[in-house]
Amino acid sequence: MKNVLQASCILVVLFLTLAISQSCKSRKAPQDSETQAAISHKPYQIEVKPVLLDTTRYGSDSFDTKKTRINGDTLFMDVSYSGGCKNHVFTARHNGNYMKSMPPQLNLYVDHQANGDGCRELVQETIAFDLKTCKVGKTGTVVLLINADRSQKINYTY
Repeated sequence: MKNVLQASCILVVLFLTLAISQSCKSRKAPQDSETQAAISHKPYQIEVKPVLLDTTRYGSDSFDTKKTRINGDTLFMDVSYSGGCKNHVFTARHNGNYMKSMPPQLNLYVDHQANGDGCRELVQETIAFDLKTCKVGKTGTVVLLINADRSQKINYTY
């Protein structure tokens, strides 16, 4: 009887130790549901590219923007374009000229280089850009005008 009681005590202690160790694991920062859905539907990790301080145009191929959102310092854009046979490259850039307004506004240009892809598949993907080079001061808000289109404004608050 004494052995059964000792074995029961040992099992209870092991169970409690396991339960406590599982509850102490660190948790990742929550992401909004749209960003999480975009990431989970990709067979690969979304690459977050830097926004360049540059005036060079890196591509002039067309694309459609379905949805734009900011999560932290990252701009996510759901885009679609014709292709499917070659690698397409998206680049974001700005020239550093902030418009004198409150809050300041900045034209953010997103270029698409299709690399001569003549295929006709409708490709839909999420692209991402790091907005840290768009900041003015340590904290504040900048209104980003995507491709200088006033109908595609998005507030970047940092």
